[in-house]
Amino acid sequence: MPFFSKKTLLLAIGNASRGDDGLGWALAEALEATRRFPGDIALRYQLQIEDAELCAQYDCVVFADAWKTTAPQDCLLKPCPATPEASFTTHALSPGSILYLCQSVFDRSPDAWLLLMRGNRWELGESLSPQGEKSLAKGLDCLLEKVP
Repeated sequence: MPFFSKKTLLLAIGNASRGDDGLGWALAEALEATRRFPGDIALRYQLQIEDAELCAQYDCVVFADAWKTTAPQDCLLKPCPATPEASFTTHALSPGSILYLCQSVFDRSPDAWLLLMRGNRWELGESLSPQGEKSLAKGLDCLLEKVP
């Protein structure tokens, strides 16, 4: 899965002031520190309709976010399909909805991946939990092993 051979965007989703909800942003910061990430990085509190236009400019998009789960793995990298979702608002959209808008409005279908990192602490003012730190390390390793 050497998807970094294409023009790539990492969309890091989260809020660094809410504990493990900041895992996406922490991953972006860690990737920038390695100087090995060959793509562009953008930070988002949440995905919004305008992000479809941004994604349309890339061949590959990786959405990185925290994951509330009881699954045993610390991180999960999986393909992210476009999904039409009915919603009464466009204030916060899923990655699949962004990709669907990218296809239907801009006629672009970038390869898309979802990188989820398991967390367990979400309170305002908290830093990453030990679980979050472990998941962050796994997420960073997972992405860097894909860099050519």
